[in-house]
Amino acid sequence: MNPGPRPVRIGVDTGGTFTDLACYYSDGSWRRWKVLSTPDDPSRAIIKGLEVLIPGGPGENGGLEMVHGTTVGTNAFLERRGARTILVTNQGFEDVVWIGRQARPELYDFMVSRSREIIPRRNVCGVGCRMDHAGRIIRAMDKGEIERVVRFARSRGAQSAAVCLLHSYADGSDEEALGRALEGIGIPCSLSSRVLPEFREFERWSTTLVNAYLGPVVGRYISRLERSLPGVSVFIQQSNGGCRPARGTGERAVHTLLSGPAGGVQAAWKVAGDHGLGGIITLDMGG
Repeated sequence: MNPGPRPVRIGVDTGGTFTDLACYYSDGSWRRWKVLSTPDDPSRAIIKGLEVLIPGGPGENGGLEMVHGTTVGTNAFLERRGARTILVTNQGFEDVVWIGRQARPELYDFMVSRSREIIPRRNVCGVGCRMDHAGRIIRAMDKGEIERVVRFARSRGAQSAAVCLLHSYADGSDEEALGRALEGIGIPCSLSSRVLPEFREFERWSTTLVNAYLGPVVGRYISRLERSLPGVSVFIQQSNGGCRPARGTGERAVHTLLSGPAGGVQAAWKVAGDHGLGGIITLDMGG
């Protein structure tokens, strides 16, 4: 009995209302399906759609890949449903994230309303260590400083931490020391020297803070999804149009903020170049 074409790749995009799936088969054919989203756990809608596209379940098909565009991080950010996060930075620079670049749509409008912040100002801890632009130590980090940060994290009930120190792109050792101490008490850390090791404080710190805020939310979701799809290689669409393996996505959650729209652009590019293929399948894993 001919079992028919084998599914080789699944494209998935989860939205607030619908979850869209497209399946690409070994004979070059493809099929798409749409189901109602399940916002409490988006993976449930994905499983329901796969039951239609792949009778018998995806686990019966060795080598199956899934490319997943997700709005889990986007929705958590817009609705301010991220983790309870603290920011650790240098003393005297605790307000950098709030000051920003002082860019306003109306320069002389005193009634400008700002977007709701993702963490309150009281969740910022300043440390006395300092290094210069070349990574030379001006004021060393000491054990007492690290212990104070740990106590601060506990007092705030922190679920995640962003560690953003001056000039850590030149030397991230102080950030690493703080990160080890916080992770030692079970608090996941986003270090700016890893997330965005570039100069300019506001851009590096705000990106790292968003990463810490979304990391636990995105990480939990990806873990549930992988457990629901044993034997399937899951890749997550990134904001730059490329994809990465699902494992460890929570540590780079900020890269998924525009995951869904990026998948749409990739699909449009692919359809334009290959008229036989549509939907949301992303075939170039490298972007």
